[in-house]
Order: sequence, then C-alpha cells, then structure tokens
Amino acid sequence: MFRRINVFGGNGQWPRRLLCAGLAIAMLMVCLTAGAEEYVSSRTPLRNVSSGKLNNITLAVEAVNGFWLPYGEQFSFNEAVGPRTEEAGYREARNGRGAMVLGGGVAQVATTLYLALEKIGGITYDALSTYGDKFTDTYVENGEQAVITDYNAGTDFAFTNYADDMYIEMWVTDGYVYCSICLGKSASNTATWTWNSTAVPSTKLISTASIALDSREEIRNNVQLACDSITDTLLYSYYEFSFNDVVGPRTEECGYQKAVNGRGVNVVGGGVAQVASVVWLAVKDLDCVEILEKGTYGERYNQAYVDDAEDAVVTDYNAGLDFRFRFVGDNGFITIYTYTDEDWLYCDIYRSE
Repeated sequence: MFRRINVFGGNGQWPRRLLCAGLAIAMLMVCLTAGAEEYVSSRTPLRNVSSGKLNNITLAVEAVNGFWLPYGEQFSFNEAVGPRTEEAGYREARNGRGAMVLGGGVAQVATTLYLALEKIGGITYDALSTYGDKFTDTYVENGEQAVITDYNAGTDFAFTNYADDMYIEMWVTDGYVYCSICLGKSASNTATWTWNSTAVPSTKLISTASIALDSREEIRNNVQLACDSITDTLLYSYYEFSFNDVVGPRTEECGYQKAVNGRGVNVVGGGVAQVASVVWLAVKDLDCVEILEKGTYGERYNQAYVDDAEDAVVTDYNAGLDFRFRFVGDNGFITIYTYTDEDWLYCDIYRSE
C-alpha cells in the first residue's frame, strides 16, 4: 500500500534531534531535484512538553517519516504508527484533552500531517476526528484542527491520495514538529536520503530551590498534584511557561482538596501557590529566564513557607492570575523538575549543553 524510505541512518533509537539548518529549504531542493511538481509543509510547536510526550511524538514521527504513497493508495495513521504500548517504547503523557494516557502526544503528529495535507487538492479523508471543544493543548489554536487518534478504540486518521505520487517527511527539531510533502510522478520511490543526526544534548543543573512542606495532608495532596503536572516540562528557546496552563484548573474533579492558601483562607487547591513559589525561587536569578507575569500575596501573606512575602507567588486559575516566564537562551532548552521528598518541596532547573 505504501513504502517507507529510511532517511535517518543509524539505529533509529530515541532520543534524537535532527541537526539540519534550513531543513525545509533542503527538502524543497530534494523535491525540485527529483522533478516533483509540488511541495507543501507545516509545523506545530512543542509548548510545555514533557520528555514523555516528546518521546511519544518522536516515535510516531519516525514511524511516519519517509513514507512513499502512490497515487490512489490509502494512508492509515494507526497502521503506520502501530499500537502505542510500553513494549513499543511509548510512555504516559498528557493528550490533547489533558488526560494522562500511554502514548499521549501522538495526535500532534497526525495533526501536523493533516495541516500539510490541507494545502493539497485531491485528498479524500476516509477517517478524520478532532478534539473539538475538548482540546486543551496549544499546538493549534482551533480544536477542530486537532486530529484525534486512538489505536485501541479504532479512532484512525486515514486518507486516500488522489493528488499525485507522494513522499511524506516528518521530523522534530528546535521546538517544532515538522511535516513536508513532495508530490510528483517523476519523483523516484527508490531514493534514500541520509541526514546527520545526534542524541538529545546532555543537560546540567543550573538552579535549585526548596521549600519546607506543610504537614497537613490536604496541602500535600494539592502540592503533589501541581508538582506532577509541572515536572519534566521542557521549554525551548523563547518558549513560555504558564503555571495556569500547565497545572490547569484546581477543582475537586481534578483531585484538589480544600486547604489553607497563602493568606490563610480555605480554598479548593490551597497550597498550590507554594509550587509556583518554589519554581519562582529556582528561576528568579537565571539570566536565561525572563519573567512575564508574577503576583505575590504581599501584605496579605500570613504563612511561613517562604521568608519574604515577595517570594510568595499567588496564582488563581479562575481569576486569571498567572505566573509566567520565558526561556530566552538562543538555543537548546531548559527542563523544569518539581517534586517532593519527605518534608521538602523542590524545583530543579536543567539546561541543555
């Protein structure tokens, strides 16, 4: 039905980043050299992505990358990518509606492919579902563009190619998922291209901070939920971290309990601001971080988890009070780890070397 072309070389193991400057231009030159009649491309950003999600996206990209799809043949995303299982290397991560699932993030690959296909005439969609109003991620603005796939449930993204003979190329680099499609009957389906690639750069610890944990069970519950949402978040160059976007609503449905907040009031999600505060303490002196939004309890602060009220960061999802910052390094990424260990709450910041 379709043919896969190896474009990587090497052992194909994750993690890897394709290090090809001007790769989209290079792909265009390949298409033109092969006599292709049309070239289209698309990309979607990797915002606040965990390493688990990046792992899943990379696996799916490598499964789709290099497929040759002749005129009149059908492409099935589920057949190309296969089951998203631990045995296949997939990990738990948040999907497009914010749920932790095995293989979370793979739908972004289907979406990126769909955005490229939408620029081509002659594509008939045989199976196409989107997240719609349930979409909570940020890699596309409209949930109607966010393609949903589920191997076990049989939710597929499939189309028949009535455009022309087609090469599908996909890769991940510099904070984006890319897709390029070359069309043209004169393009050879026996070509092989090898691009230089390397593993994800090693990282080093550049900052750490800690806060003594309150002994109350309900506060520890809320702190742990927020920590689990944030930990392992990657920020590529000039990407923004939003506490409210990453942690999400602090509701009973999400597991949060009533607890004392930074000014002594019992609220659902009380204690979550301690997590924002420890992240602030870890990033505030970093030259590679630009603070975009930060509010504090100020004179209303009456707790003891930080010594200075100006370090007691306040967040409120419903009121739109957020804590936001941007990684302003010229290249690479930082990774944010938040975790608890016995009676302490920690935040570690690592930067790629």
